[in-house]
Amino acid sequence: MSAAQIPAFQLRSRDGAAEESLVLAGIWRRAWIAANRRATLIEPITHWLRRVQTEFVPPADVVLAEREGQVLAFMVLLARREYVAQLFVEPHLRNQGLGQALLDEASLRMPHGWKLHVAINNTAAQRFYERYGLVRGAVDRHPSSGRERVAYHWYPTSPSRKPR
Repeated sequence: MSAAQIPAFQLRSRDGAAEESLVLAGIWRRAWIAANRRATLIEPITHWLRRVQTEFVPPADVVLAEREGQVLAFMVLLARREYVAQLFVEPHLRNQGLGQALLDEASLRMPHGWKLHVAINNTAAQRFYERYGLVRGAVDRHPSSGRERVAYHWYPTSPSRKPR
């Protein structure tokens, strides 16, 4: 199917329904597995669901990309901190503009700039963020997991892509 044949998708804020939490947990887990193919431990879906239920609550704003009522991708924003806490796309739906649309939305909601972190071993995500125009920052360790991660920044005055 060509890009012109793929039905359009819409962005909306999460409504918090229990079924929606399970869908988000599934997308998050599948995307994590795709990015961590060498992982020896993959947490069960209950782990991801518990995180959705505890982390995807106010003040976080969860933005969903959906097509015909089906959630395809999501992003978790912490606007007061100017931070994109999570961004995940169903692995089989990558390269369809979902991640780009979510980042464009982040730029509209946080027009003064924002930051995100990505695991140092997630080179596909790093390439995506760099293609989008984010500026690579410092490498540090996640405060909970201890895994290495790299910061990326979007600045409205940089030569990076402007939101559509």
